[in-house]
Amino acid sequence: MRPMIRMLVLAAVFVSATVAFAIERAVVNVPFSFRIHDKTFPGGAFEVDFDSIYHTLKLSSTTDTKVSYCWIASPVDFSPNMSTLSLKFDGGADDIHVLRSIRLETWSTQVLTLRKKHFDQHEASITGSR
Repeated sequence: MRPMIRMLVLAAVFVSATVAFAIERAVVNVPFSFRIHDKTFPGGAFEVDFDSIYHTLKLSSTTDTKVSYCWIASPVDFSPNMSTLSLKFDGGADDIHVLRSIRLETWSTQVLTLRKKHFDQHEASITGSR
């Protein structure tokens, strides 16, 4: 009986450790150039990772490993009829989209850029699931 209890305890510890280090990930293809904090990125495939230990969302290029940004994420409401991943963009004055927010399932960034009110606003949204 003791060996069985020991195995159950070890199995529980192993499962808990695995869950504690889980990272959620999704890939999205952005079909246009966009800007983050005055830096312009070409369209292409980007990966969004959630780190459950630090509660961060990281956006990184799948083709250029030097291109990545990381933000603190907050929990948000999520329902089964919502897409797994959502990137929201605002139109910029020079027709370059500006990344506004990222949501990966139940985690989202705050508003990343403030809208300027002196020109017409155009929004773009990219959503998808795994």
